[in-house]
Amino acid sequence: MRYRWFVLSSLSILLTLFHPPVSDGKIADVKVEKGEGPVEIEADELSYERDRQVYEAHGRVEVKRGDLFLKGDHAQLNMTTKDLVAWGNVVLREGEDVLECERLEINLDTRLGKIYQARLFLKDQNFHITSKEGEKLGENRYRIREGSFTTCDAARPPWKFTVKELEVTVEGYGIAKGPTFYLEGIPSLYLPWGLFPVRRERQTGFLLPRVGYSKKYGPEVKNAFFWAITKDMDATLYLDYLGKRGFKEGLEYRYAFTPETRGQVSFHFIDDQVFNKNRYAFFGQHQQKFPYDFYLKGNINRVSDIRYHSDFDEDLPGEAKIDSRSRGQLRSTLFGGKNWDQFSFLAEASVFQDLTRESNDGTVQRLPQISFSAHPQSLFNTPLFFDASASYTNFWREKGVEAHRGDLFPRLSYPMRLFNVLKVESSVGPRETLYKSFDDPARQYKGWESRETVVANTEVSTEFYRVYEAGAVPGISRLYKVAKWMHTIEPMIGYHYSPPVNQKELPTFDDLDRIPYSNQITYGFTQRLIGKPEKEGMSSGPSEYAKLKIFQSYSLGDPFTRDSKGNGRFFSNIQGELWWNFSPHLSAKLDGEFSPYHGNLEVGNASINIKDNRNDALQVQYRYAQRNIKEVNAGTRIKTIPPLYLYGSMRYNLKDHWKVENIYGAEYQAQCWTLGLTVEDKGRSPDGVQKKELKFQVYLNLLGLGSFGKKPFYMSL
Repeated sequence: MRYRWFVLSSLSILLTLFHPPVSDGKIADVKVEKGEGPVEIEADELSYERDRQVYEAHGRVEVKRGDLFLKGDHAQLNMTTKDLVAWGNVVLREGEDVLECERLEINLDTRLGKIYQARLFLKDQNFHITSKEGEKLGENRYRIREGSFTTCDAARPPWKFTVKELEVTVEGYGIAKGPTFYLEGIPSLYLPWGLFPVRRERQTGFLLPRVGYSKKYGPEVKNAFFWAITKDMDATLYLDYLGKRGFKEGLEYRYAFTPETRGQVSFHFIDDQVFNKNRYAFFGQHQQKFPYDFYLKGNINRVSDIRYHSDFDEDLPGEAKIDSRSRGQLRSTLFGGKNWDQFSFLAEASVFQDLTRESNDGTVQRLPQISFSAHPQSLFNTPLFFDASASYTNFWREKGVEAHRGDLFPRLSYPMRLFNVLKVESSVGPRETLYKSFDDPARQYKGWESRETVVANTEVSTEFYRVYEAGAVPGISRLYKVAKWMHTIEPMIGYHYSPPVNQKELPTFDDLDRIPYSNQITYGFTQRLIGKPEKEGMSSGPSEYAKLKIFQSYSLGDPFTRDSKGNGRFFSNIQGELWWNFSPHLSAKLDGEFSPYHGNLEVGNASINIKDNRNDALQVQYRYAQRNIKEVNAGTRIKTIPPLYLYGSMRYNLKDHWKVENIYGAEYQAQCWTLGLTVEDKGRSPDGVQKKELKFQVYLNLLGLGSFGKKPFYMSL
């Protein structure tokens, strides 16, 4: 509970007081260099009693030191005991933090003291703290009586904590008597006594629970315990009650031994009473740097069954969640290597879990894949450039053909400029691929096989541009705060050649195993709209505000496809990409493929993002592929009355007429607290993997204190 820190924060300000200088005179302005820097003191009346060695200041007393500023009606300093007393509208400022009290007593040598009727405001976390009496008892020991804490600015705060007495030892424990939580002035939670650890850094303890309700499985209560193991390690242990499903356990372990060596692992387990089986998931990320700039990285993702990712999707890390939804798979990789200026080495092991199949015995794994690359570099200081790639892959699986594959692809290129206008780059290189097949039950492949081919490319491009002053389009220029615009057109034409080779005797694992005969011309253009900001330094430089790219290929050899009558179609689909930031509040992106023979769109993706000054937002995405994808996703956030936001998101499969998931939510955002309610409505998938389910969750956030529950990701559009 973070409210305990108000004790430490308030008294730490008091204990930075210094040895105040004084002088005789009606109006005083004295500077003293003793202590921790120069000190200035001013007062309407300043006197010194020599016998008692006491300075007294009255009327508009001001004391300054650095960014610390003390004001009051009266002050007294005893030079013998080093006791300082200030009273009457005392105000102490340090930076943007402000302490107001009726009386302040402190010994400048021991730094022990008291404050009375104090009110403290800490700007950084918006803490408002009151105390009838605060006292420093010793080094790192404090006591407060009749105190309160809130982060609300209102005179009558919506929530606050009060305590009758609180004694704290820094790096030890705090003992609270009568802590009470008030909600709208009504005592809502009371404890007669409380004990809690006090640490400046991370602290071991229970986290606030999360509650929810599933119409299908019943109430849910999710609990967590945080363990601060050491400075470079911590862990979170979970014990969740999921209604009819039973109890679900989890563990997250995080480490950061050095900036280059860090990672985290998590394990989740449930004896699912609904499905009558044990279900689990394991995820891990690691990165490490070795001597001589070698590195190692890993990303492990594994679930017990093909339904886990849909039943417990919040367990999955971000990338794994995307892969499970869009690709229907989880990928685990472990890779490492080294990068030089002109070369790179990479060794990788990849394991795939196909979430569309109950068994992964036939899924091909790459264990391992090793590659070495030479980046483009001048060949013996000639105009020619050389680059190359070499790789070895071991394809393994439980059932089916396995193989070793080696691939070597060196290449020569010749970049040049014609008439200082045309950019021309040509390249050519032989490619050798070698296979050794084994564990072939059908004896389809002979064992050792090879494929030799050559790949040649030529590309010619240029760039036309025009610069416009902001006055040419004043409205848009003011909107984007752009001083100049540049519009570019970049036409290109290229040629690619790869001869026909016999590949029927080779196994097939990925696209590299089937290099198609290619004798084609590719042509197209790219347009860009670039803006230069009005003020230098506001951004890293000119920015792209729009781009349009269109290109197509024509085959001089085999057709791309054939129609029902066997006639060749030598023109490829027209491919295009367009994105545009229409304004700071509106952006859109489209890409797709148009068939010149069918006259229709065969692939299309579109997304629109809209935001306004009220913080309303709308995201709409449409995905279409003629053969297997047709879906729409949308999310919105609407501000109704100033503190109330309504949320909604939808995922709908148009191809199978399947409501994947609808989520609704409402969030009340006050200055110092937030309350939200979410409803998740999941539909049953056609294959039955995802079941129909309705879930409810509530979350509460108190500013500066913490959260009860978790805000869903889609509410942060």
